[in-house]
Formats: sequence, C-alpha cells, structure tokens
Amino acid sequence: MPGKVVVLDNEAHSISLLGHILSHLDVAGFSTVEDYLACTEKDSDCIVLDGSGMNSSDDELFRMLREHPDTSGIPVIYVGDNLSIDTRLAIYEAGVDDYVSKPFDVADLQAKVSRALHQRRYERELLDNAENAKQAAFEAMTHSAEQGEIVRYMEQISMCQKLDELAQALLNLLSRFGLNAVFSCWLEGDEWPHYYSHSGAASPLEQDLMQSGHGGGRIMEFGRRMLVNYPRTALLIKNVPYEDEARFGRIKDHLAVVLSATDARVSSLNMEERLRQKDRLLDVVSDVKHTLLDVQKRQDEMKIRAANERDDVKLELREELLTLGLHEEQEERMLSLVMDFLKSLEGLYNEAMDWQEDLEPVMQAIEYVVSGGEQTA
Repeated sequence: MPGKVVVLDNEAHSISLLGHILSHLDVAGFSTVEDYLACTEKDSDCIVLDGSGMNSSDDELFRMLREHPDTSGIPVIYVGDNLSIDTRLAIYEAGVDDYVSKPFDVADLQAKVSRALHQRRYERELLDNAENAKQAAFEAMTHSAEQGEIVRYMEQISMCQKLDELAQALLNLLSRFGLNAVFSCWLEGDEWPHYYSHSGAASPLEQDLMQSGHGGGRIMEFGRRMLVNYPRTALLIKNVPYEDEARFGRIKDHLAVVLSATDARVSSLNMEERLRQKDRLLDVVSDVKHTLLDVQKRQDEMKIRAANERDDVKLELREELLTLGLHEEQEERMLSLVMDFLKSLEGLYNEAMDWQEDLEPVMQAIEYVVSGGEQTA
C-alpha cells in the first residue's frame, strides 16, 4: 500500500507539480493549513509544506501542525527558496523533519519523502509493538490473577462438607470473574438436580434448558449464553464475553478447569456420604450383635437358674412325699412323673430360646452387604 502524502501549497500548479513528482504515492493537496486541519481525513504519512507563498508565517504554520493531535507526529518536509543556514536552523528548531531548497532536484525530493515515509512506518510499528506488548503484559497479569483465584477456589472446596457450601464458593468465584451463572448438580439418589443462581433462584426456563442440554456436548453455546456439562454438574453462563476474544478464551479455559474440579468434589461428597452411611449401618449391626450377646448371656443365666429350681423342686417334692405315707415304689413313680414333666417344660423353653444359631447367618449376610463385600473383624 503506497504512503499517503499531503501537499500544502497555496498555488494550484505547485500542488499539481508535486503530485506529479510523487505520483507513485497517494497524494492529497490543500492550499492552506486550516483547510487541511478542517478535513475529516487528516491521517497521513508525510506532509510536504511549501511555505514560500503561504499566508501565515513559517513559525505559525509549524505550530499549528505540531499542536494538533492528529498531525503532531507526522513528519514535515519544508520546501523553500534559497534556505540560509539560519533559516534551516530555525525550521529544524520549529519541528521540521527535513527541507528541500528551490530549485530542488526531483530525485532528492523523492528520496527525502521516501525516507520520511519509512520513518513514519517504523514509528507506527514501534507504537503497535508497544501497544501489543502492553496488552500481552496486561493479559498475562490478568491470567495469572485468575489462575490464583482458581487455586484458592480448589483449596476452599476441598474443605466443603456440604453441597450448599460448594455451590456458594463456585458462585463467588464466578462473580469475581464478572460472570452471571446458574449452577446445577446431582447427588446420588436425587430424582431432580439442585439449582443455585446468582439471581437467587433458577427460572423454570433455565432449569428446563440445563436438564435438556445435560445430555449434549461438553460445551454448548447459544447467543450470549454457554452451557458447560460434566457428569454430575452443569453450569449455565448468562453473560459470555464474546466481544472480548482474549477474555472469552481465558474464561472458556477457566470454566473447564473449575467445573471439572467441582464435579470431582461432588463425586467425592457422594462417596463420603456413602462411607458415612456404611459406617452408620456397620455401627447398627455391631450394636445388634452386642445386644444379641447380652440376650444370650441372660438366657444362659436363666437356664442355670431353671436347672437349680428344678433340683430344688425335686428335693422338696421328695420330702413332701415322705409325709404322704406312700410306698417307696409309689413315691418313685410320682417323683418320676413330675421330673419328666419338668424336663419336658425345660426342653420346650430351651427350644423356644435357641434362636441365635438361626439368626447368626442373617447377621453375617447383613454385615457383608453393608461392608461392600469386605471381611470384617
């Protein structure tokens, strides 16, 4: 693309002549500095100023160009008649970048304009590089700060023991990223997901969108919204910064990391809850076993007491039979009948109380299921 050159000269034929000499470039001519500054397209790469016929003094022309924000950085080549040393020093001090004395050599003018254009392009490249470096440094600092937030978030959720705490930590992080979101997650055994929103409650439309979209891809984009899906969690971002490409790229990467960690924490909460339930059931089984042992111990004590009571009854009965005046054979017959009856009662009692042997396999099966197939002490 050719450089753009502005020729300032109050004589039309001079503008035409300079335009012909610089025809390989994009040349625009103005008869006064005021006309040039009043136009809408003041951006150019070089100004060729013929001050010999201008109305204002040279100092005034230079001041007008250097003070205007749109022309202050454009190189100026001054064209004048028989420039003396003093004049050259004066125009340099006023801010002119180069000069050409009339009558000038065409090749000399072309070379100086070419040099000025090259210098202008170089300055613009420096400015662009500086701006790019500044933007890169800003993005690097922003990215580093955001990564620090993510690290702190991961440390925080590792200590969350409840789903509400986890959801609040996530929403707080997203707020620091400038995002408005709805978070949903599924705990084991839940028929419906739990919803948490910056707005306080997820709308029925948002809930329906997240449920129907959970079977889709990992990231779904529609309008200014984006849905990020993981097995047990989903995140609906309602104000995706698409207009800022760099920030959008960072946010997209951050969300994948953040929700992956959140999903893992939800899974671990499920696992921790299963372990707590297992421990509670094992405690119940242990309590039942101890209770059964206590019952068995009391039953054994009662059997001993029953045997003692039977022996006492036999002794008392023998003593009472002596007072009845029965023959020895009659006494033994009576005593045998009573003892057989007591033994029958004792057998029925022991049979009714002997349930532990039948219950033990059931207790072992329950304990095996609760422990997940692991052998327990």
